[in-house]
Amino acid sequence: MKILVFLPTYNEKENIGAIIDNLNRLNFEKEILIVDDNSKDGTIDVIMKKKKETENVNLIIRTGKKGRGLAGIVGFKYFIQSDCDILVEMDADFAHHPKYIPNFLNYFPDYDVVIGSRLITSGREEDRKITRSYLSLLANFFIRFLFGINVRDCTSGYRVFKKELLKKLDFDNFISVNPEIVEELLYGCVLCKAKIKEIPIIYYERIGGQSKLNLKKILLVLIAIIKIRLRGRAIVLRQ
Repeated sequence: MKILVFLPTYNEKENIGAIIDNLNRLNFEKEILIVDDNSKDGTIDVIMKKKKETENVNLIIRTGKKGRGLAGIVGFKYFIQSDCDILVEMDADFAHHPKYIPNFLNYFPDYDVVIGSRLITSGREEDRKITRSYLSLLANFFIRFLFGINVRDCTSGYRVFKKELLKKLDFDNFISVNPEIVEELLYGCVLCKAKIKEIPIIYYERIGGQSKLNLKKILLVLIAIIKIRLRGRAIVLRQ
């Protein structure tokens, strides 16, 4: 299997170089795709330096409207057109540690999606504010109820996908702009009757930089998730 590791970034100068180095220490063939929302903090300079050091780093710089969801759609479309078989989606701030990826890959080809979960046995969070942890629990309860699924960690953005699954989705018809892309893609997988596996991870509070989430964004994400559910099968290509 050839692996594409996809990292959406915005102002991750403090982390991106070390993330790339950690990924390249893992012993499997991989391409690293970074979709950056035109960072102004020097993130792009770090990535360009790494591109000169290793041939497996590719960078797409987005201009115009910023958004985790918009960057995600660019990455997913790139993967579908690539020669890679498996997509690893993760954050670039060490909240998702690269050390878990080999364990993810052990579950293929038996599963279509593997999710790194904080909310199953042996999974947990480290150094996170208690208010954020409670918000995460409430959000997951709400999403499980809304989508009618038994996935525990619906808000985890640390996931691995088969190409055959993502090719069934109509990314031109996705509506996510911000972090709700995580839930929209999960809902698409559920609609496609994907075989989903959760494995435990320790979710770490970001090492450097600042979180892009705040209460207003969280509320907007929850509203967007309701809209995603109401649209139903609009994100699935006709078979």
